[in-house]
Amino acid sequence: MDTQKHKLKSVLVTALLILGTLADFSQITAQNAAWPIITRKGDKLYEGTKVFRFMGLAAPNIQQNESQIRLDRSNRFPDEYEIRDLLDGIRRLGGRATRTFSLSIYSPLDNGMPVYIEGHRKYNEEAFRCLDRIIALSHEYDVRLIIPFIASQTFGGIRGVDEFSAIAGKPKGAFWTDEEQKADFRHFLDFLLNRKNTVNGIIYKNDPAILAWQLGNEFGSYPGDRGLKYDEWAPKILDWSLEMAAYIKKVDPNHLIMEAGGADREKLIADANIDIISDHLYEYWNRLGGNPWQLAPIAKESYAKTKGRKPLMIDEFGLGSTENIRELMETIRQTEIVGGLMWSIRSHRRDGGWYYHNEGGTTVNSFHVPGFSAGFVYDEVRLLDLLRKESYLIRGIPTPALQKPAPAPILFVQKDGFTWRGATGAGYYVIERADTTKGPWKLLATGLEDSVLADVVKFEPSPGASEPLVLYVDETAEKGKTYFYRIKGVNVTGESDYSPILKIIK
Repeated sequence: MDTQKHKLKSVLVTALLILGTLADFSQITAQNAAWPIITRKGDKLYEGTKVFRFMGLAAPNIQQNESQIRLDRSNRFPDEYEIRDLLDGIRRLGGRATRTFSLSIYSPLDNGMPVYIEGHRKYNEEAFRCLDRIIALSHEYDVRLIIPFIASQTFGGIRGVDEFSAIAGKPKGAFWTDEEQKADFRHFLDFLLNRKNTVNGIIYKNDPAILAWQLGNEFGSYPGDRGLKYDEWAPKILDWSLEMAAYIKKVDPNHLIMEAGGADREKLIADANIDIISDHLYEYWNRLGGNPWQLAPIAKESYAKTKGRKPLMIDEFGLGSTENIRELMETIRQTEIVGGLMWSIRSHRRDGGWYYHNEGGTTVNSFHVPGFSAGFVYDEVRLLDLLRKESYLIRGIPTPALQKPAPAPILFVQKDGFTWRGATGAGYYVIERADTTKGPWKLLATGLEDSVLADVVKFEPSPGASEPLVLYVDETAEKGKTYFYRIKGVNVTGESDYSPILKIIK
């Protein structure tokens, strides 16, 4: 009898496992049918049978905040609100794709900042659950993701190939040639590509949200940043890139692979495992030399070398005059360059206001959708309007009307005033006050913007400026009285819902 029960139990368990596998397979098959994995043919990308092209914004902190980190590090990894704010901002501008930044690696210089790779072959589950959510939510917003694995640079709070070597007790430079280091990186690739998403249940290597895996970020910077000879290191970077591209294709034959530079471009183009060629184009990079780069001619030259062979993508561009950037976007659209991503979008903060990031000492302090007067010095509103126009032109569809802001904002007390969690797409806010929760409501202030630069905001990737800014002070309130406040977001199309009512005793 016990034996029969055991057999029956085994049969039931096996059946459940089969059903679970079939359910997972069914989910993946249904998803792929509705939103197919992006493929390549010649120098074009395809979404099913349709050519896939895009214009949008890079989102380098969608997977980890590097600026305005609270002292307790609680906002290091974006929450669902912040991820949705970024994806919805990209979608509202017509973007069909974005690019994350490289996954962070432990360094003692970062004072315990949580990272993706915590140690030798040790991965932070909290961090990867954040990436799970990004990938899962990308389905909802129809935004594809380009994910670079590792940075060539040593950025505060991010770190890259040298730190990857350091956590294994290896010297700088070992990343590219040491066989144990290569095995360590393949271990990381196995972990990442075979990871089952904790939100949607899809294994990464099967998920159509991934537009492409990128080998890394700006490998060409590796010798230059360290004063090394490019001619000596470029062959090492090339060999590593081709070897890892072949390995990725073996583990994940579904997704496209984008190179990361730093090597002979002709050999990268010729390699069967490299699908996409990339360029990063910034006027600023040569401005200090007194001869700012005109970006459109550089893009045309790159395209001439890749035409008919491999797709070309300008996966970072910007830090230049509006006219220079406009000409580049038009060139991307008018040629067969696959697409471009302007650098870069930052999200609302969950505890009020926005995240900011200054770009290398320029006047650009990141872009906030839909653009605000605080970004006047770098022409934020006009550039975002141009980007939105180009994002629909490159797709060959009419530009739709703007959507009203959403979700409802949330009002917080901040010091002697207020801050608020913003509504995506809101150009300004209206605050109202009443003596009871039922009103009547009195207009207290209108035209309030939540993108505000101030001296207390620091743009370094550090715990500095960890507290949100005070965005409004009610100077008409009488001491000792009880008031009720609410706020809504507004744009040219409509209004968000009102925030929950906030009760304050002055």
